[in-house]
Formats: sequence, structure tokens, C-alpha cells
Amino acid sequence: METAPAIQRLYPKTRQVARHRSRFAQPQTQRTARHRADGFLNHCFLPFLAIQGRNYRKVEAEFFRSLTNLCEVYGIAEPDVSALEFPQNVTTAYMQVEEAVKLKDKSANCIIINDSSHRATLAVLKRYDTGMCLYYIPVRPLWNLVQTAQQQPLAEMLLSVYAYLFQVVQVPYYTEYDSYLSGEYETLRNWIEEADDEGEEEQQYRDEQLDLLHTMEYSGNRILTLIRENDYLMKWEENIKAYHGSENWDLETEALAKQFLTLHKEYPQRSVFDNIHDELVEPEETERIRAEQYISFYWSSNDCMQDMLFEMINNEFQECGVTDEPTSVRLFDIPEAKPDNDLDFEKRLFDLIEKLCALLNKYDHE
Repeated sequence: METAPAIQRLYPKTRQVARHRSRFAQPQTQRTARHRADGFLNHCFLPFLAIQGRNYRKVEAEFFRSLTNLCEVYGIAEPDVSALEFPQNVTTAYMQVEEAVKLKDKSANCIIINDSSHRATLAVLKRYDTGMCLYYIPVRPLWNLVQTAQQQPLAEMLLSVYAYLFQVVQVPYYTEYDSYLSGEYETLRNWIEEADDEGEEEQQYRDEQLDLLHTMEYSGNRILTLIRENDYLMKWEENIKAYHGSENWDLETEALAKQFLTLHKEYPQRSVFDNIHDELVEPEETERIRAEQYISFYWSSNDCMQDMLFEMINNEFQECGVTDEPTSVRLFDIPEAKPDNDLDFEKRLFDLIEKLCALLNKYDHE
């Protein structure tokens, strides 16, 4: 039986709609360039024009302190703008250092932070490129394993992994009423129920789809009840040991569970949303792909609904101009000798999710 790709990929508008197994298709010759999600507050110095009188002195001093700190860390010559008055001196220095930082690191974006604690402090943003992928974790493979007696050790170990992803990483779950995919599945249900009856064969297919929607809701809620339990997190190492001694033990599968456990130990409270900063990345853009829309549990990539589901999602996302991706924010309000957040958690997490989905593919069947 042909297997589906583990992670679904989205495409720009000039491509064919992303479908099941579509990542193996040849792209069209003409392509629209991917929208760059790095237009970080390029208007950030404009508020300085409204600062009058003595107020600008503190803002100016704060900016140049952070400029000195940034230049020391990046090994950049500090711009000489001594001949300019405020705000031209700040504007010119910012534009020069922004270009210099980009030359040092193409993935870095220099901005000026203005919030409750800072009036004008330089910061460098670096984002993790999710690759225009849907990181959807299937539930049906786990449901199949839970119901198979000889696979209980594997099921228990994977329930610990799913519990971690749900409780700690906070991956949304498709049967929760406020999740993105809950609304998408409900839309599909409405379409199917409202479709005109075009004959016995079409009615039979509609019945099959409605039966599947009922199954995925019932089975999904059963799994949700299990992964909500803290017991699976507490017994994670115990479940790995039990699987190690089982008849169907597999080294790769155990290693994957251990890698998730190691990630949890190193980042015990880290959520996948902790480094999403939509307030910094084109905040004026309302049509955006939210993290909770491309990261989620869902039912399956190998059923009679998946073509419709991915086509609908792809069409919706093509209307969006920016994607909320994990972004590190490094403030230069104080001197720094070492980088702070390098998005190590996110890099490892997304890689492990992709491996998990590939592993589960062989259990994703009716």
C-alpha cells in the first residue's frame, strides 16, 4: 500500500493546490516568490519625529547605548553620526547597523524595540523557517495501536509522547471546539450534509464520509481523554523500559521516544508558542497564518477526507501574507558576550515531529 508523506507542504498561488502525496509532483515552471516574513518594523524610527523638547534625550541615549552593545557583539564598527541632530542621527545609525548585521548574518533582522520597558532599544530577530509545512500529527495510528493487544507497550510509550506534546508543548487537538482543525472538519461536515444527491454511488460516498467524521470524533475524544492524564508523563521512562522488553521492540522507535523525553527534560516548561512574536513581525498584517493553524493533532493523512481537508487549508493559507514562525528576540539593552535564544528547542521539536509522523505512517490505516 502506498504511504502518504509524513508532513504536508503548502505552495504559493501559481502552483497546483497542495494535495495528498502532492510533494512528489513536478512544480509549474513559473513560480510566485514566497512572501518574506521578515518585514520587521521597518518604520520603527518614525515615532521619534513626534518627540519634542527634552524628552528626546533619554530616547537618544538609550538607542546609542544599545547600538554600542550590538556593535561589540557583532564586531561591527559603530556608525559615526556625530554631525547629525536627532532624529536623523538615530535614523541614519539604525539604517547603517541594520545593513551591517544583515551582511554578518542573512537570517538576522535588526529592529528598534519600543514597549513598556524600552523607548528605543536595538534588538536582533532570528526566525525558524518552518518550510511552509503543516506539522499535523495523526491520531488514527495511535488509536489503532491502543486497540491492538500485542502493541500495548508501543501504544503506552507513544501515549507518553502525545501527552507531552499536548500538555507541555501545547499542540492543539482537532476535537477541541476552539481549535483551528475543529472548525475545518465542521466545515467539511456541513458541505457533505448539504451536497445535492446525485445518485446512489454519490450517496454511498457521502455516507462513508459522514461515518468517518463520526469515527474520528469518537476515537479522537477517547485518545484526548488519555493524553490529558498526567500519569503518562510521570510514567514516561517506565513506559520506554516496558517497550524495550516487548516482543515488537524497534530501536528507531525507542530512540525517538527518548529524544522527545530528553527535549522535555532540557526544556520542561517550553511550549511551541513561547517564541511566536506576532506583535513584532508585520503586526499590521491581519491576514496571517497562525502557529495554531499549521501545528496540530489531526485524524489521518490517509482517509477519504484528506484531499478535501488539505485543499481547503491550502486555499485559505494562500490568502495570507505572513506566517507566524518561532522567532528569537535578542535585546541589546545590556552588554552581552554570548547569544541567548538560538531556537534550539524549536529546531529539535519540528525535526522530531516530522520523524514521529513518518514512523506512524505504517499504522495509519482503517
